[in-house]
Amino acid sequence: ATTPKLVVRNTGKAVLYPRLVLSGLPPVGRETAAANGLGLEVQYLTPNDQPLDPTRLVQGTDFKAVVKVTNNGTRGDYRHLALTQVAASGWEIRNDRLDPSRRRAALPFAYQDVRDDRVLTYFDLKAGETKAVEVAFNASYLGRFYLPLLAVEAMYDASLNARAKGAWVEVVTP
Repeated sequence: ATTPKLVVRNTGKAVLYPRLVLSGLPPVGRETAAANGLGLEVQYLTPNDQPLDPTRLVQGTDFKAVVKVTNNGTRGDYRHLALTQVAASGWEIRNDRLDPSRRRAALPFAYQDVRDDRVLTYFDLKAGETKAVEVAFNASYLGRFYLPLLAVEAMYDASLNARAKGAWVEVVTP
């Protein structure tokens, strides 16, 4: 296979300042972890805060993901961060707003949007500060599913970002 080439020719008299911007998602399982001005750590826990391996869960298991985002402080305070958590297809998000049995804590975020398959959380982060985002899940559907990468970035400065790679997960019969 040949490697694609990009050629830019200036056929005019003005000075050109070419810029190549690539975007998209890597193929499943090929994404990499990264940390650029932000730290990102995810931990899966039982409802009683015991560590849990999310790669193989019994159907009906309730659990939570606790994502910690840290401003390493090298560029001061960060505003308008966006954390995107996409659920594996076999997991259901337990939306606290729709579940009266769960205690809803006061959230230290500007806004949180809980959708069917993802939770979008928006917040500011002072230099050296860490914020934790907790999302409850249920391992609902049998099968093998891909848990997409976890990503946080400054909405108006994409050079501030962090991501954790995805993983294959399985929901098995009790």
